[in-house]
Amino acid sequence: MSHIIFKCPRTGMNVQHRLADQVAPDDPQGGYETVVCQACSRLHFINRSNGKLLGEQPQQR
Repeated sequence: MSHIIFKCPRTGMNVQHRLADQVAPDDPQGGYETVVCQACSRLHFINRSNGKLLGEQPQQR
């Protein structure tokens, strides 16, 4: 299992989540995983390869 930390878009809190064993790269469902956010109790879609939320804007410097 791997751990990821993402920022909840609703509360702005950092949330740690465990992802199950990695899915094969050719698996069509391997791109995003649905997780229940511990901060807001809603569903978020997390990219398995980079830990980013679906629709997350790139950070500006």
